[in-house]
Amino acid sequence: MDTDVLRKLLGRFKLPDLRQALDEWGCVAVDGEVFVGGGPKRGVVDRVVRACQGQGEEIGLEELGTLDLVYNKMYSRSRTWNAYHFTGYKKKQDDSTVSADVFQRSLGKQLFFYFRHILCVRQHNDALWVWLMIQDKSSTVWTPSNIVHMVYYPASPYIFTSTMKAEYKKYIIQALLLTLGYSKAQFMDLSGRDVESLAELAKRKHSQKGSSRVRLNQEDASPESRTSRKRRKQDEESENEDVIPEDAEDRQWREDYTRETFGDEPQPILENVTYKLQASFKHGGVAPSMDDQPFHMTVKFSGSNVLEGMKALGPAGLAEPPFPSYLESLPHVGKNTILLAERRKPGDGDDGGN
Repeated sequence: MDTDVLRKLLGRFKLPDLRQALDEWGCVAVDGEVFVGGGPKRGVVDRVVRACQGQGEEIGLEELGTLDLVYNKMYSRSRTWNAYHFTGYKKKQDDSTVSADVFQRSLGKQLFFYFRHILCVRQHNDALWVWLMIQDKSSTVWTPSNIVHMVYYPASPYIFTSTMKAEYKKYIIQALLLTLGYSKAQFMDLSGRDVESLAELAKRKHSQKGSSRVRLNQEDASPESRTSRKRRKQDEESENEDVIPEDAEDRQWREDYTRETFGDEPQPILENVTYKLQASFKHGGVAPSMDDQPFHMTVKFSGSNVLEGMKALGPAGLAEPPFPSYLESLPHVGKNTILLAERRKPGDGDDGGN
């Protein structure tokens, strides 16, 4: 047992979460005395390590990997997740891939053709959480740079992964395709720290056709939503019954537009949204020599939740509705890196071979 790695993994947990983590891990039985008296987290961790050493059962790389998996499930927002969409389903629907044990065996068989590895899979709610460590050549030591975390929602064509080394990425993706029965995987230009929000945004993109306004109205048309809106409006009116806003009509229009575009429910969490503009420079009489030269620009929005920030712009009077289509479609476009390219007329940029 590598006690240094074990001590480091245990030390990453917040002390109030450590008991729950050990219960989920299931590789060591500790009594309440380990946590009695509180004290520094280091002391508690040392007592847990001694309990592991004294139980007589070897804690190897697979058990350490499972502990790391538990940590990343509990603190999933500590890393960035990347969304992939699988297409070209080739085999009949089979519930066997839903089971964590069967999924682990199936994926392990495919990965075996490419490299030595250690694989752990656990089910949490409706998702499979996957921990994978690639073993270079004959290495049998803990190699954090070779670890990949994945979250897969069974019966869906999406998987969310941590950053993968370029040298392993195509093999891991190929193994996933063969395990799940798809023919192609595509990065969705969608990434963030809240994996459940990414799953919601991916589902929005592919689940329904039509405009964002129609879809979001359907999602938020519950009696609770309508009742809460009515109650909020009544409360505001009762608190300000002596105040007559001069811009009441404009405010109502902004609120209606925001509700139709974004819905009433809290938006999925996205920490970053990036727009990349690729167009031709228009000099406007200032720099004619640069006219029609390539013009590239990148604009990045960052915050605790960019979608909620966009939603608040209209009611706050910081932006004038209606928004441009590239902002209006953001809740359902299923990506947060968006390319805005200039539409060219037929023949533009075609020199006919001259």
